[in-house]
Amino acid sequence: MARSYYLRNHWYIVAHDFELSDGKPLARKVCDKPVVIFRGEDGQVGMLDDRCPHRFAPLSAGEVAGNDVQCGYHGIRFDRRGRCTHIPGNLPIPKNFAAESYPTVERHGFIWAWLGEREADETIIPDFSENKREGWKGVPGYLRIEGNYQLMVDNILDLTHVDYVHKTTLASGDVAETPLEVKVEGDRVFAQRLMFNINTANIYRAARNLNGRVDRWQLFEWLPPAYLRVILGAREAGSDMPVGDPVHIVLNGFTPESENVAHYFWSTARSWKTDDPKVDSLYETMIVQAFTEDKVIIEKQQKLIDIDPARATLVNLPFDRGAQQARRVLKRLLDEEEAGRRAAAE
Repeated sequence: MARSYYLRNHWYIVAHDFELSDGKPLARKVCDKPVVIFRGEDGQVGMLDDRCPHRFAPLSAGEVAGNDVQCGYHGIRFDRRGRCTHIPGNLPIPKNFAAESYPTVERHGFIWAWLGEREADETIIPDFSENKREGWKGVPGYLRIEGNYQLMVDNILDLTHVDYVHKTTLASGDVAETPLEVKVEGDRVFAQRLMFNINTANIYRAARNLNGRVDRWQLFEWLPPAYLRVILGAREAGSDMPVGDPVHIVLNGFTPESENVAHYFWSTARSWKTDDPKVDSLYETMIVQAFTEDKVIIEKQQKLIDIDPARATLVNLPFDRGAQQARRVLKRLLDEEEAGRRAAAE
């Protein structure tokens, strides 16, 4: 039995809700599986293998018909559970003629899918509610990155890189001077960096009119397989620092396409100036710029790793502690799933 590289008994973000607004099926690859995601006329979302069981044409090349997806080759239809509902000519439907289906939930403005053997557990869907919650404004985005998804988790959990990679947006010149505090609680990793009387960053100059010295905070919560809630904030130096005050949260979801390619879904959510389109535009511009800069460095990392995998043993420094702990938890969960599969096969 081949070892799975991915956690299966977890939810993965497979799309933003607005990606299905045009009424067309969406093709995507998730954990090496080509899938089709579609929204029926009743508003419900489904995800199937992107392969018609008749002649293996991609269902994503077809169209949505009522609440079904219709193959573009012969017009055969399948519902959200993968059951064939119609063959042109009203031909009888063969027994077990179906497409593989996956439990799917639409929540917080994201489409979540379950790839595991166990019954899908909606209670473990991460809380990304700030993207759609009343009193908040989420500015979502997406990038496809040709790099391993764990490199992307490393990137977010170690924000000392902002002073070198994001010089015109997030940098302040002294983030790396403050140590990262890390703790593990069960399957979650928490980290924080509290910075006092430091230089401001361009994003705070533009969005919050903070032009002098500031107190700045970064709080992280990592959840498996690869989700991060990041609370960011800054105030004038010397004022009370409301640690954890959720006025600005970046919701990050990394979904493997394959071992070395990943989907990056995010939303930058805020609880201030929620009706100001100028702030929306500012955040979208600066965050897309910053995450595109991350994409460039991660893809260069991956290329060098691919050249000589035998030498790709990562070195951990003190500011890597959050990423190191997340990798340890992920490995433990992968080992547990693997042990469960082997026990079930015996």
